[in-house]
Amino acid sequence: MYENGIISQSKNHLLRYRYILIAILVIIIALLILVMAVIFKNTNKKNNVAISDNNNNNNNNEQEQAMLVELDNKKKEEEQREKEKQEEENATGIIHLTFDDGPSSDITPEILNILKEKGVKATFFLIHFSEKNAELVKREDNEGHTVALHGYSHTYSEVYSSADACLDNFRKIQEQVYETIGKKPNIIRFPGGSSNTISKKYCVGVMTEVTKKALDEGFRYFDWNVDSDDAGHAKTRDDVYKNVTSKIKPGRENVVLMHDFSHNHKTLEALSDIIDYGLQNGYVFRKITDDTKMVTHSVNN
Repeated sequence: MYENGIISQSKNHLLRYRYILIAILVIIIALLILVMAVIFKNTNKKNNVAISDNNNNNNNNEQEQAMLVELDNKKKEEEQREKEKQEEENATGIIHLTFDDGPSSDITPEILNILKEKGVKATFFLIHFSEKNAELVKREDNEGHTVALHGYSHTYSEVYSSADACLDNFRKIQEQVYETIGKKPNIIRFPGGSSNTISKKYCVGVMTEVTKKALDEGFRYFDWNVDSDDAGHAKTRDDVYKNVTSKIKPGRENVVLMHDFSHNHKTLEALSDIIDYGLQNGYVFRKITDDTKMVTHSVNN
């Protein structure tokens, strides 16, 4: 009996030690798992920081590159403008070729070809254009010309029914241009010019009101002081050429009114010779920009 009691106690001690050992092992394993989890978490954190730092460095590099490109472009623009100023100071005068009522699929591309060949920039005052002709607007912009506004509509009864209607007409074509080239031009030309009197038929005093409101809204309007008369009495290429070359004057900014509407072949045929006349007589050709002095008529309504 006594021996059996000792054996039983020994077995109990062994079982107790076994349980203690198992508990210790469980604790050790739990601690190891906890340590591994902490190490894993810290490793991930370091990796994430490294990735984040790398992304930040890439973003910083891209921003620095963009800034360098922008600074380089500004420097080139300043150098070009300085060169142009020198040319203008030594020139007989300045000629701004402007084209109303385009773009057209037959005349505008040919005009752009001539301007490109001659190295001359011009200004295009647009009316509503089709999706097909939107490519011509993009080309005008891509080739460095000024895309300006003539109005979504050229119908006088619509345009000059009120000052607000006239401004809405510009806003509408401005939006179409923006959707096409991502720019909102502020250079405009009133249909018929600011001195037109036909507007009086639809709204007395509308030009006096709308010219002021247009300026207040940030638009800059340009008329002309050289009329090719290609939308009027000029019937031939020679008529257009004589009308332009006889009215160009030295010592001023000559704003030439022409049109690139469809079938206007007389202007197309005269254009190259008009440019040659200007260059041979010491004039420089410039597009209209925000820096160009406004050339306007006296308002008659």
